[in-house]
Amino acid sequence: MKKKFDKEAIQAISLFEERTSVEVKDFIQDEDSAYFLVEQGKAGLAIGKNGKNIKKLGKMLGKRIKVFEYEENEEKLVKNMIMESNSVRVEGGTALVDVDESDRGRVIGANGSNIEKVRTLLRRNSDLEELKLE
Repeated sequence: MKKKFDKEAIQAISLFEERTSVEVKDFIQDEDSAYFLVEQGKAGLAIGKNGKNIKKLGKMLGKRIKVFEYEENEEKLVKNMIMESNSVRVEGGTALVDVDESDRGRVIGANGSNIEKVRTLLRRNSDLEELKLE
């Protein structure tokens, strides 16, 4: 899927890359949060020691920052995006994710905002069309 970014997104991506020296593969945002998908092996560098980079970026952008690390393996990609998952299996174009009941609210987010952003990033960066929590 071809990715299109508006001016505000391009500015956020540029700021992120400038502050972290990490390339952004994809980016989406809502009113409260900004979700960055970064190069494989670079999430720790992007986050910074004790979260220094994302805390600073969060203040600059006025948003909560989430950083996900890209992975070609779809199961690992889903696991990177939903760290609370106990297991992930892919069947066809669907990722089935086992999440404890106590973590479901955090994974889903208010009004489903977190899970929808993860679904969007997965559709744009893998062959997965659907994500289901078990």
